Amino acid sequence: MSEFSNIKIAIVGAGPAGMTALKEFRSLGYDVTVFEKKDDVGGVWNWSENTDATTALKETKLCNNKYSVTLGDYPVPKDFPWVVSAPVLGQYLRSYAHHYTLHSNIEFNKTVTSLSRDHQTKKWLLHLSDESHPRSFDKIAWATGCFVQPKTLTLPNEHIFTGEIVHSSRARDIASFKGKNVIVLGIGNTAADITSALVQHGAGEVYFSHRRGAKIISPVDAKGLPTDLMLSTGMVPITWFMQKYCLGFYGWVMDQALVKNFTDAWGAPAKEWNLEGPSLKHGQHVVVCSTDLVPNIKSGRVSSVPGIKRIAGPRSVEFDDGQAVENIDAIIMCIGYQDDLSLLDEAIEFAPAEKGAPRLPKLYMNMFPPKYHDSFAYLSLTHLLGPQIPGRELVGLALPQIWAGRSPLPSVEVMNEWIVKHQSWIRGRIANATPNGNGYQEVDNGDWSYFMHESAGTGLYEVCLLFFLQSQILEKGWKWLTEMQYIGWGAKAWGLWWKDRELYRAVSNFPISTYTFRLFDMRKRKPYNGAREAVLEAYKDIVESQKLEGKKTK
Repeated sequence: MSEFSNIKIAIVGAGPAGMTALKEFRSLGYDVTVFEKKDDVGGVWNWSENTDATTALKETKLCNNKYSVTLGDYPVPKDFPWVVSAPVLGQYLRSYAHHYTLHSNIEFNKTVTSLSRDHQTKKWLLHLSDESHPRSFDKIAWATGCFVQPKTLTLPNEHIFTGEIVHSSRARDIASFKGKNVIVLGIGNTAADITSALVQHGAGEVYFSHRRGAKIISPVDAKGLPTDLMLSTGMVPITWFMQKYCLGFYGWVMDQALVKNFTDAWGAPAKEWNLEGPSLKHGQHVVVCSTDLVPNIKSGRVSSVPGIKRIAGPRSVEFDDGQAVENIDAIIMCIGYQDDLSLLDEAIEFAPAEKGAPRLPKLYMNMFPPKYHDSFAYLSLTHLLGPQIPGRELVGLALPQIWAGRSPLPSVEVMNEWIVKHQSWIRGRIANATPNGNGYQEVDNGDWSYFMHESAGTGLYEVCLLFFLQSQILEKGWKWLTEMQYIGWGAKAWGLWWKDRELYRAVSNFPISTYTFRLFDMRKRKPYNGAREAVLEAYKDIVESQKLEGKKTK
């Protein structure tokens, strides 16, 4: 019997973070139960008719390559599509759950209505909508994701509109808009997805309505391969360093990279499209990833128009520039989501809201409330640079090691000091721009990632330190100086380079992926037995595909 078998843990949410945490806690012997609102695993990637739960569109395609959106201990086959659609990812996550028999610990169609604390027993009480009595747990891991509560907006004169006004969260069947004239309000990935889906399904006039521009990028490069393959395990720490110490330069570099991506894919944008997003301070960018949005605007199939000023008639809408359009059948509001933290007032303390900004949760690393750091954790309140699923898996790997005592947290005083500094930093970023999310999901990517990797015991930054000076000189000569590769030193890195040159090269050049999280035995978690083979096979696939597509474009 495990030393943890008498400790009951509830995980709320069965997306990538909740699934990973379940598997890891269970391997340590904890008594774990997952409560999932939908009828299966996958979070937003599990398509559902239930409009009370957020679901990605069937037409949605992820902005990241296949190795950056799948889980490290369940490698995908070579013929898995490079650009993954939401239904394909949902099926993959369901297959993962069946492979590891996770369903035996998951209760589906369970909605949590409140969380309270029994201060006498020091237990958490989880209240469920279909049960009259709460269930008692020693620890709670909250993994409900970032897209929980749809934001609301009332348009001037909205009451006189006789067409349909629907939030994107309730727009399940885009094919139902065939032949209809539709305004898509907002500029973000969801707005781009819905706009493209409307064209795909034969909608009538389609208007892409927005007040601010964005940095629109293509998810695939000129070779037809995912753009984010360049974000290698070794390249990403450069961006962390620049964000922390060279913020202005980082913002400039990002501007250049994003503009180049746009012009390489589609040429220079026309001024009348009003798509060019502002270059913000603090290295912030509003980025929209879409294959079809710009081509549809260029062809005239979609009209890029200003924001909505008012409803001008039963089926008439006036835009900010005075232009009016008639015969509008529907307005789809793509104005984002917010985290519903209203259930967590007993678990989390909040700093007061300032100047219209949201109240800020006091969480160390956006995860642990200092008062209850040993019994409550929020697994999905972080937005990182690049793909999000690796971050979700990483917290799912780290939390069990922390609560098992193998990776200690700092003192409560140190955690509170970090929170004060972090909230000062985040307030500046919220004041500078209107982010797509809530703002407080942002973290210092480097500090957060190093902490989580150390806590999870991946060994990635201890064994590799990634894109080291020696690899650049020995493998590329002094040309590395012009390629902005990461410089690092480390005895373990030299050891890996000496003992397993093939793996060293693959890891250093591998895109952000959880495949690399389970390679090394750091005497915490057990490494995945197939990790080395998975990394080498995936890296071979990447190199061969790049060569093949390169020949096609010549």
